[in-house]
Amino acid sequence: MNSKVIPIDKINEKMRALKKQGKRIVHSHGVFDLLHAGHIRHFESARKMGDILVVSITADRHVNKGPGRPVFDELTRAEVLASLQIVDFVTINHDLMAVRAIEAIEPDFYVKGQEYQHAPDDFSGGIVIEKNAVESVGGQLAFTHDPQFSSSHLINRFMHGFDKRTEEYLDGIRHIVDFEKIKNRFEEIAKYHVLVIGDVILDEYQFIRPIGKASKSATITSLKLSSELYAGGVLAVANHIADFVHKVTLVTTSGLNDDKDYLPFIREHLHPNVELICMHIPDRPTNLKRRFVDDLFGHKLFEVCELDDHAPPNDVSRKLCEAVTAHSGVDMTMVADFGHGLIHDELLKTICGLDTFLSVNAQTNSTNKGFNLLTKYPRCDYFSIDKEEARLATHSRFGDIAEIQADLMRRTKAMVSSITLGVNGTMVQRIGILPVTAPILNNDVVDTIGAGDAYLSITSLLARQGASAEEIAFVGNAVGAMAVRILGNKSYIEKTSLLKYLKALLA
Repeated sequence: MNSKVIPIDKINEKMRALKKQGKRIVHSHGVFDLLHAGHIRHFESARKMGDILVVSITADRHVNKGPGRPVFDELTRAEVLASLQIVDFVTINHDLMAVRAIEAIEPDFYVKGQEYQHAPDDFSGGIVIEKNAVESVGGQLAFTHDPQFSSSHLINRFMHGFDKRTEEYLDGIRHIVDFEKIKNRFEEIAKYHVLVIGDVILDEYQFIRPIGKASKSATITSLKLSSELYAGGVLAVANHIADFVHKVTLVTTSGLNDDKDYLPFIREHLHPNVELICMHIPDRPTNLKRRFVDDLFGHKLFEVCELDDHAPPNDVSRKLCEAVTAHSGVDMTMVADFGHGLIHDELLKTICGLDTFLSVNAQTNSTNKGFNLLTKYPRCDYFSIDKEEARLATHSRFGDIAEIQADLMRRTKAMVSSITLGVNGTMVQRIGILPVTAPILNNDVVDTIGAGDAYLSITSLLARQGASAEEIAFVGNAVGAMAVRILGNKSYIEKTSLLKYLKALLA
């Protein structure tokens, strides 16, 4: 490692020593994924404000600028910057914003490009937070005014790594989808109160290491290493939208798994913006899916489920319907129906009777195949299902998927819908308009579990807001690309991260 690259926990001592020598410290922060002339000019202008130029870079895990980003890992980016004569020191910032780096460097000037000079244009709100941070250590915020270049634009044009179909799609969508319009849509969505109804699913990942076949049978012996428990199903859906809206009210149920009550875990793993209304059913388990995963390659070897797919008892059913009716004045209702008994006849009738925008996913999985179809909903305003679920719902094994989608929209009275097509992307239709297709945008898949829930969550909000089919398909696939990089439901889609992602893709 270049001696100019200093760990963030060591840089304060170095900076204070330089200040004792009367040196003025200038600090610049960014991703700097693809170094270009704009960066060099920015550094040159910043360096003129002081004696020592320190550049901090965003760590890899906080770079939300599109699939395959960053192109260069944090150590490579740090070494490239350190090779510049004009840069005196480089450090890697491991937080989302630069506050920690500012506090460690204690600069006289914290310097950003002119695009940050108008604070309201920074949708993350980071520039205001960073301004407060630099002033708290006795420095001031300053701006350079050099001609601007875009790393994202250059990477999108020359280093994107997409196949030809995706490349052509993105070239076209940049003329159709306007980032400012998308951002404004999310500002309207931020006013919504959303009612979410559906099955809790706890996803337990047991990480194991196969060590060989037993000597006297075909049994594969494995070594247990560790386990993690994630809040999935409707919990994931509620968490995905919680950062985008004013309030989420979640109606669901929980139970007992061999006398273990998971309700404290459920409460602990919900976003603070989610109000939980949970009916307890002690004589049945909380839905739990235990997946055994090879730790070396991440392959799921097999799964064991704890489920009871019967409808809730009558008293619980009545309370569920009362809770839903009590929230009939919300801006929209979102149903994540995983087919594990919660959405029974009476609750289904209550949901469909609400005078509110209704978004639905009726999922087919290994425990309910053929028994949990979208067509059980006599009405919805938007639905999001996958291709197999659409074929099952219409009993059409080989029919044209666009015609199947249109048929399902007629049956459910939906005005807009999405059908996800796996590796072939997604198809979105608005009533009376030809369907729009969009390819997948991800190159690096960690785990596909929960990607459909993330897609449902954000596209439902856009459908309610009145977004076009092109906007829904583009944003939905960007959400999917972000979600498949998350193991299980370890984290959720956040508004600022998504907007950064979309802005980079549209650059």
